[in-house]
Amino acid sequence: MAISIGPLPISPVSSSHSPPSRKDEMLSRSYSEPIPLPRRFSVLKERLVSGKESTLVPSWQRLIQSLSDEVDLVSSLGSQAVPTIDFSNIKKPGVAEVFREGLRQRGVAIIRNVIPRGTAEDLYQGAMGYLDENAEKRPRTPQESDLQELYWSAAQIKARGHPNVLEAQRFVMGLWTSKDPKARVTTNFPITYADRIRTGQKTADTRSPAAAHIDGGSVERWETDGYGRAGTYNEIFQGQWEDYNPWESSTRLTVTSDLYHKAGACSIFRMYQGWLALSPGPSSMRVCPLLKHATAYFLLRPFFSPSSSSSSSPETENWAFTPTNSILHGALPSYAQEINSSIHPHLQLRRSLIDIPDLSPGDYLIWHPDLIHSITSSSPTPSASVMYLPCVPLTQTNALYLSRQRKSFLLGCPGPDFFDGCGYGSGHGRGEAHYIGRPGVQEISDAGGEEGLRAMGLLPWDEEEADTDFEREVLAMANGILFPDLYDMY
Repeated sequence: MAISIGPLPISPVSSSHSPPSRKDEMLSRSYSEPIPLPRRFSVLKERLVSGKESTLVPSWQRLIQSLSDEVDLVSSLGSQAVPTIDFSNIKKPGVAEVFREGLRQRGVAIIRNVIPRGTAEDLYQGAMGYLDENAEKRPRTPQESDLQELYWSAAQIKARGHPNVLEAQRFVMGLWTSKDPKARVTTNFPITYADRIRTGQKTADTRSPAAAHIDGGSVERWETDGYGRAGTYNEIFQGQWEDYNPWESSTRLTVTSDLYHKAGACSIFRMYQGWLALSPGPSSMRVCPLLKHATAYFLLRPFFSPSSSSSSSPETENWAFTPTNSILHGALPSYAQEINSSIHPHLQLRRSLIDIPDLSPGDYLIWHPDLIHSITSSSPTPSASVMYLPCVPLTQTNALYLSRQRKSFLLGCPGPDFFDGCGYGSGHGRGEAHYIGRPGVQEISDAGGEEGLRAMGLLPWDEEEADTDFEREVLAMANGILFPDLYDMY
């Protein structure tokens, strides 16, 4: 059935972001010494831990000991520390629960064969053809980067709306829980976040590796108006890191992870970032699968320093509680949170950063938004080409973003997080607006049917499909944002 769309109730797209650049992928200057920030950060740090020395010091000591044991374990396991399941097994209770427990502990996992290999290879050929056909219209990609500023190819549309992809996303998002029964979030109705493609065509001697880093902001994790608003890390800052639950969704719904308008920073709540493999080859991803321990460590690190400036030993007794300076180790406003061996010695990154197992076309790699990872290549051959494909639940903030992203799609612009006047900041025109072969609404319907259209904000949700009264309220809220008049789209 052909689909026609009347005037959509879409809010304006913000143009506050700067152009995408290499800053999107990595901190542009890796540094071995911590960098002092403005004085307000020292005030912020003191307020966070004031009167808590008696709990934070023993908490730090427990963390360092436990972290050392965990590093030994993942170092011995290597790539086997990454849980893996075949898509055909995600509904088998015993196998699925073992996988979910591994994901809960490690914060990273692979679902094999989410899309059939032949289909994934066809998507890859389609994406490459789209790039080649529009080569003269595209912005010039930096020589050292294989990240393509591409958002709306038919390949991306088909992958995002593929029923297996949406089913896999529901499966892994179901790991998240909420201690607030009225938290306005549902994982049963995934929505689309339009990100880019990494072609994997650069080799080890021509591509600069990204520093180990964490997505989702940097200084925002300590700031009151960032993660502090939701109390995301309260247990860690109160000296009870063991009680911190990385999978608690209610404490992330009001987070502002992008206070400084960094281009390419994700402003929504992603439960996972993800890669869908499109071509065979070695993985270019390394991860530190110590989710709970590593998060507690990099958050507490700014409050502890070596007792002697000449001491480089990571032993607990050589470190003292020092909450009064303005340093947030690895964090600078508008940059990604960097993690490196010089300023985060207890993580033992040479041992704890492990290679992801090789991906085959159709495999789906996912990782927690707080997971330390790096993108590099240790192989002389091209790495696997991948499509960024995050798992995004339906929330109020995410529905608001979706309404803006919908306009970007219809205009052929990058999504709001990547938007710069519908261009790339370098005089390259209006994004993909004039690209040959750019798909439209009908292609989304052909690829994913009604579920694919809803994930893109192009069709209202059926509120009767909700499992609970509260989930029905979430769907009604999202419909109210995206379709205030609830008109007939057919």
